[in-house]
Amino acid sequence: MDKIPHELIKSLMDLGLLESEAKIYITLAMMNNSEVKTLIEFLGLSKPNTYESLRLLEEKGLVSLINTRPMAYQALPPDIGLEVLLKTHVDAKEKAKKIFSIMDKEKFVPKSSEALWTVFNGESINYKIKDMIQNAKESIFMISSPKYIKYLENADTNLKFDIVLFSETPSFETLKEHFKDKKGNFKVVNEEDMLNIVASSKTKDQKQFEIYKEALLMVEYRNMIMLAIDDEEVLYMPPMSTDSLTAINTKNKAMTILMKIGLSDITKQL
Repeated sequence: MDKIPHELIKSLMDLGLLESEAKIYITLAMMNNSEVKTLIEFLGLSKPNTYESLRLLEEKGLVSLINTRPMAYQALPPDIGLEVLLKTHVDAKEKAKKIFSIMDKEKFVPKSSEALWTVFNGESINYKIKDMIQNAKESIFMISSPKYIKYLENADTNLKFDIVLFSETPSFETLKEHFKDKKGNFKVVNEEDMLNIVASSKTKDQKQFEIYKEALLMVEYRNMIMLAIDDEEVLYMPPMSTDSLTAINTKNKAMTILMKIGLSDITKQL
């Protein structure tokens, strides 16, 4: 059966439904109600699969049995059904989070084997950035391109901010608008100036300076971010030009402070 948009089926599967469940729920939602026989004929599913999917959908509260002879079901309207699915995910997340918080880590991972760095890839990087900012208690230190400003919009206004953004078209007015209710140090730096400062910090030899600067021009600074929270945790994504972004994260306090000091020394020259 190819009348149902694949994107809709995929969206419901991302929310936790099996493919057969998604197809049945969508069909029932569009028909309002239907006999099981009609569903089987319309969707081309097997009889056992259809009944099992209806049972699971009923357990989730998405469909209700409205007649037994012949068997017929009715679906929740999509706007309510989607909220039910979302709440299930949110409740599961909170439950898992609570259990993780009370688990004894020592029973699973000996302290001596803890990794210094954790690696994040793709979309998980964005979730990690949001999580770090939401859990900040005292300060946020960030050096990045403007693409990451949006993650600071809902940050606690009582935090101390130390923000450096680099852009081809620096606009301090735009920066002030984003941070008008926040306190701290905020700076926009021209990308060319930043390249000159970074290159000169690595070498005093003019020839080596030009070579180093040329190498810097090959990287993609729009992807770069260095985020330090409360001097307790740092996340760094190098300015690499690639479709597969990778960031490293550590909660090692010494490493966090050293990275922050190193970049702070460079930004003081900007």
